[in-house]
Amino acid sequence: MIEATIAMVILAMAAAGVLLPFANAASVLEEGSRQTLAANLASELMEKVLLTDPNGIIAAYDGYPEADGEMLDTSGSYLTDSIYTGFSRSVICQAVTVKSVPLVLVTVSVAYQGNEVTQVTTLTGQ
Repeated sequence: MIEATIAMVILAMAAAGVLLPFANAASVLEEGSRQTLAANLASELMEKVLLTDPNGIIAAYDGYPEADGEMLDTSGSYLTDSIYTGFSRSVICQAVTVKSVPLVLVTVSVAYQGNEVTQVTTLTGQ
């Protein structure tokens, strides 16, 4: 009886050793997919911001939030696919001057379940 129990423990440990790399790979793949989607979401919103009249970017987008379930695509429709669940976006705009040239520093952040995943920053003319 004890030998059978020991054999079961050894078998369970061996199975765990075989399965662990696969579970780890799935976790890494999921994280990579999440980061790729976050980068695309940030890029899409940045494009939308940069299409705005440069003189109105700060007024239109500084502090702009898109909460989970409230993100909009470029046509203004909600992103309803389940792949976007848990994501949110925000924009911060600041007036800056570089060598006496007035510019706007635009930062788009994307978070997943409240944790920032990526951030894209650019300067644009005012």
